[in-house]
Amino acid sequence: MKLGGGVGMDRVGYSYNQRCWGKIVEDKANENGESVYVYFKDQKITYRELNQNSGRMAKGYSQLGVKKGEAISIMMPNCPEFLYHWFGLAKIGAIDNPINVSYKGDVLRHLIVNSKSKIVVIHEQFLEQIQFIQHELKGVERIIVYPRKKHGLRLEIPSLSFDDVFNNTGEFFASDAVRPSDPLQIIYTGGTTGPSKGAVLSHNCVYHYTNDLIKFLHLTRKTRAYNCLPLFHQNHRFTSTYTLLLNASYAMGERYSARSFWDEVRKYKATHFHFLGGMPLIIYNQPPKPNDADNPAKTAWGGPIPLDIAESFEKRFGVKLYCGFYGLSEASGVSWITAEEADELKAKGKWAQAVGMGREQKDIYEVKLVNDEDQEVADGEAGEIICRPARAYAMMTEYVNNPKATAEAFRNLWFHTGDMARKDEDGYFHFVDRKKDYIRRRGENISSFEIEKVVNAHASVVDSAAVGVKSEVGEDEVRIFVLVKEGSRLTPEELMVWCEPRMAYFMIPRYVDFVSEFPRNPVGRIEKFKLRDIEMTVETWDRERAGYKIKR
Repeated sequence: MKLGGGVGMDRVGYSYNQRCWGKIVEDKANENGESVYVYFKDQKITYRELNQNSGRMAKGYSQLGVKKGEAISIMMPNCPEFLYHWFGLAKIGAIDNPINVSYKGDVLRHLIVNSKSKIVVIHEQFLEQIQFIQHELKGVERIIVYPRKKHGLRLEIPSLSFDDVFNNTGEFFASDAVRPSDPLQIIYTGGTTGPSKGAVLSHNCVYHYTNDLIKFLHLTRKTRAYNCLPLFHQNHRFTSTYTLLLNASYAMGERYSARSFWDEVRKYKATHFHFLGGMPLIIYNQPPKPNDADNPAKTAWGGPIPLDIAESFEKRFGVKLYCGFYGLSEASGVSWITAEEADELKAKGKWAQAVGMGREQKDIYEVKLVNDEDQEVADGEAGEIICRPARAYAMMTEYVNNPKATAEAFRNLWFHTGDMARKDEDGYFHFVDRKKDYIRRRGENISSFEIEKVVNAHASVVDSAAVGVKSEVGEDEVRIFVLVKEGSRLTPEELMVWCEPRMAYFMIPRYVDFVSEFPRNPVGRIEKFKLRDIEMTVETWDRERAGYKIKR
């Protein structure tokens, strides 16, 4: 059934009641048939194949008893099967819970248990991470291993292969019971003052996130995007969904590699690409080549970009960079700089604003900057960013199984982001700092709480505090301050050995300082702002300087 027509239409042709991604996949297969939807390595997956294969996954999951509203956790590298899983669940009305493949230990356990996942889908290369915590996975009834069931590891939870689910006959049509307000996916935050919180995003929410991106970047059917970021990140999911809405195609990179980045862009003839964190700087720092500007890319979107290389990057590679955007998993696209505004600002030499935050778009979000009493601050003064959507089900619905955190975030009828900004006389917002206590490293949001929890579990540790320090490639590196028990001995190398099997590689501290005491406030909490001001000395252990290699 074709979904077009009706009232309340937007620029890509779906009214509110039609914004269910299982139905959209079917509609686009009818419209585009054998047109290529995604390129991956040497594969070409058509719209018809996307629909058929996601239908096979939906049928397989249904035969396992998966029902509307139930969550399934997945730990997979980039591959078309990840898309079949995601859109297959959308057809049922079940919920995709994508997990960072680097997660281990308590963090991994929390994301699976907190989401109440009954099934975990996992690539065999990550099975040891599940085996390590399997006795703690209450509620998990089955593990689906990709690609094979025979993996040589002893699992206490019943397992089957991906093909056991995927290889079935017959069709599966998207359920008419699925509504645009129903959950589509859970995206876990980095965790700031405690365990990571799962932002529940509805079908309609993801639709708006996607359609706003199309609008502000002027993406069209002729756009061929390249995205090498992982599919468990929302950024890559934007690419997957706006490609569908536009009847366009995109290339899925297996993983990010600065050395092969431009080769892949050229191979797939990509006109647009996405980036996060320090990616542009790392690409820029590769040795210059005579053919740097000889590539098909015209535009790129992401952020942030170090100002001292942004303009040079554009000239060297012949690509327009757009990153005037502020958003988070819970509320994407809170403020934008349109493509026209970015070009105008750049022409005026205002690069700092062109790669910063945008202005309020009242038809998308109302935005205020407030003090601790939720009173709006004056222009030019820093305040916490709070927002609320102008459209129904256009941002996070709730934090999964966490009503207390949901109520706290939405207090006084506004969503509190925990980020600080100021507004200038032209109405542009300028990011100032993070009010919440998290660290951002190489595009990853990291919970200091979760780092400290692992470190504090060491028998020789009394307490610890993790903070971010500026990295030479932008964003942060992790620095850990450790108080060792009296009479105990602990070396930085021993601490690394403890951390490696228990946390993702990007969470493992680069810098280690041993302290005799912590600065604390009257109620005993460590004053991290004082730790951030402590300069590193020769006593500070640097993992890279010491030549200690972390296994990924």
